[in-house]
Amino acid sequence: MTKSNMNTNTSKESNTNANSERVNGIPVHSTATLIKASIGATVIAAVVFVTAILPAEYNIDPTGIGQMSGLTSLAQAASLSAEPAISTDASTGTAQKEETVIAFEQGATLANAPSVAEIAKMRQTAGVRSDTVKIDIPAGKGLEYKLLMDEFVHLEYEWSTEGEALYFDFHGEPKGDTTGYFESFSITTSDKMKGSLTTPFAGSHGWYWKNKTNSPITVTLSTKGDYTIKG
Repeated sequence: MTKSNMNTNTSKESNTNANSERVNGIPVHSTATLIKASIGATVIAAVVFVTAILPAEYNIDPTGIGQMSGLTSLAQAASLSAEPAISTDASTGTAQKEETVIAFEQGATLANAPSVAEIAKMRQTAGVRSDTVKIDIPAGKGLEYKLLMDEFVHLEYEWSTEGEALYFDFHGEPKGDTTGYFESFSITTSDKMKGSLTTPFAGSHGWYWKNKTNSPITVTLSTKGDYTIKG
């Protein structure tokens, strides 16, 4: 074999080796290259998890980036829920609703809320009435006062004592419910309260007051809306 032929064969072998790194024109990476790429992807995923997912989902912010970017506020907003507790006074059979945290089902009430036009129409309903009653809360006891109302009915209310503070729970109980479920709209201790409510469901809506003093307290309650007094 001549030197020329040997050079030609060597050139062909080099071209063959170079072409062996491609299959049908697609680059084929070595195992080392794939391992490096996998490690790089893992590092990036870990950084995203620590700086974004942990602050937004679990309010865990080891780097401080979540606080600066506002991601931790998402986790804090999602955590504001708890379930209220109920106790019963065996001597009177009255449901005693002690100090609790309001339970919210995120988004459920808002999804079913009526439009502004629907609320305005409801306020013009022929069944709208106004009432003022005086309710005596015995010393050391609790008492409920309820109104029966349909879904999405508007109620305006105002109540006060002569200055004595009462613990109260303004809440609603769905019509036909047998589980004991209720939804609280306002829970605090005060000697007066004024506001309005558009009922989220049909059922009884009203107040539970608890007198923790040694003397009876009289509540003067004024209401306006389309309701039936349950008492």
